[in-house]
Amino acid sequence: MKLIVTLSLILVLSTSSLAIAQSGGMKDMDMQDMDMKQCMEMKGMKDMDMSKCKDMKDMEMGKKVQGTAPKVMTHKATGVVKAVDSSKGTVTLAHGPVKSLKWPAMTMSFAVKDKTLFDNLIVGKKVKVEFIKQDTDYIVTSVK
Repeated sequence: MKLIVTLSLILVLSTSSLAIAQSGGMKDMDMQDMDMKQCMEMKGMKDMDMSKCKDMKDMEMGKKVQGTAPKVMTHKATGVVKAVDSSKGTVTLAHGPVKSLKWPAMTMSFAVKDKTLFDNLIVGKKVKVEFIKQDTDYIVTSVK
């Protein structure tokens, strides 16, 4: 009887030590590549940051997760319209310095997603534009 109790005690202690060792090694785990199902299956793991699972669940449900949406900054420039290609949705501007981006004066193309803005983009006309960066594109959002 003592042998069974001793073996049971050893088994319980070794199992709990193994669980503690595994959970301790996972507390800094990178969860970026984990899907929601995998994340939720790990709920019982000690010291795991469950807020990451909640954020992941909220994103899957289409909810806005605080701190995850990058702030969109609007930039301003004054320049002269050099070319307009409404079929491609672009305008080329010779603009002055853009302080918010630390850009010098230059000539470059911008995307224009709002087709109504093309009414104010006439070659040779001096304009004041506002634009944002979206992915790798700079998009004109306002023309005056």
